[in-house]
Amino acid sequence: MKKRTFIYQLVLITVLGLVISSCFQDLGQNPPFDYPEEPPKPPISEDGQLFYMTFNDNYKDARSNKEASITGNPGFAGGKVEKAYAGAKDSYLTFKLSDMPAALGPAVTVGFWYKVNASPDRAGIIVIGPVSEGAPANAQNNRTSGFRIFRENAGGKQRIKANVGNGTADGWLDGGDKADIDPTISPWKYLALVLTEGKAFFYIDGEEVASSDLSKVSWAGCDIMSIGSGEPRFNEWGHLSDNSLIDELRIYNKALTASQIKEIVNHDTE
Repeated sequence: MKKRTFIYQLVLITVLGLVISSCFQDLGQNPPFDYPEEPPKPPISEDGQLFYMTFNDNYKDARSNKEASITGNPGFAGGKVEKAYAGAKDSYLTFKLSDMPAALGPAVTVGFWYKVNASPDRAGIIVIGPVSEGAPANAQNNRTSGFRIFRENAGGKQRIKANVGNGTADGWLDGGDKADIDPTISPWKYLALVLTEGKAFFYIDGEEVASSDLSKVSWAGCDIMSIGSGEPRFNEWGHLSDNSLIDELRIYNKALTASQIKEIVNHDTE
């Protein structure tokens, strides 16, 4: 019995020695052992994409290779993906729609990551709108075309809303408390406005929080997009510069589905 136990112990020691030797050979071999890496994530689809601004140390649209115009002193900060736009008082970007590779159509998706700063307690976020003819520069509020994505105080939280013009009137996307963000936690949230012929939708992190009937969005008189403020076309109600962070701003000339929006959320979160 003792002899058999000794043989078992000898076999075990021999096997362990071979394993350890193999490990050290892997560490010392030249070239080193090439362990397989995880395949890279597939990129987000560019199908129908008109505009893409990463905010990675510049304010350039990757689709047109055109730079946004800068008002004030916005900056950069750590983003959801690399760097992000960092808002500042009296600061924002404007981008000429004529610099996009194609005109905006009746089906559009605007999506971006957003990390709210609740001071000031209301602000414009992304705005495409026309001039209010005859109104002073500080009372611009023509909502009959384009869209306005903005935030307002709601019992200490920040409620994200949108407004869309159909050429003669405007409609609202107000999801109530479903569209609230707690600024004391201030997580990154993915905001998406989807416009179609017949309906408008607003999503947060791929979940629908508001919808409204929309015959068709009008782009009449819309020539610029504001990023980080309601200025200069949506300022009458005090939706001015936003001190929040904005990242990975994309505009598509098509209506993304909820599942497609969720794919973007998952891609940038994993």
